[in-house]
Amino acid sequence: MDHPEITNRWPGLCFGCSPANPRGLRLRFWRSEQGCFTRYAIPEHLCGFDKVAHGGIIATLLDEVSAWTVIACLGRLGVTREISIRYLRPVPTGIELKVAGQVISHDGRSAIVRASVAPAGAPAHEVLAESTSTWALPKLSSIARMAGLDEPALREYLQSMGPG
Repeated sequence: MDHPEITNRWPGLCFGCSPANPRGLRLRFWRSEQGCFTRYAIPEHLCGFDKVAHGGIIATLLDEVSAWTVIACLGRLGVTREISIRYLRPVPTGIELKVAGQVISHDGRSAIVRASVAPAGAPAHEVLAESTSTWALPKLSSIARMAGLDEPALREYLQSMGPG
């Protein structure tokens, strides 16, 4: 199945997703039946032990895909309130990973997202790490103030992506 890419023109320098951050991960995201996903090969310089990804980078990948899942499914920007991560197996550097998220529940003020990291193309049972996160869904004006962005521009940004 062809998965449409989520257009990312984030105006800031987010470490995870901004195409403008030269030191960031520059993640790209695609819509899926359940939410969204990204593909990324963690470079060796982001290791913990040699050839094994640093746990903080894995946490960043899970948090980013969860944020973009909220955008893709709910058409909202959220703020991580809490994230719980289970590291199941070592995550190797230098191989393509698929990091996927799905909204488990939401009520207009918050959302719960489940995400996972697995080798790209691996069966579902080969999950290397997984998370459950709770997201606050504040008013767009609050997000704009927090991010130092113009609210109308931020609204236009969200509308350009639209929920899946």
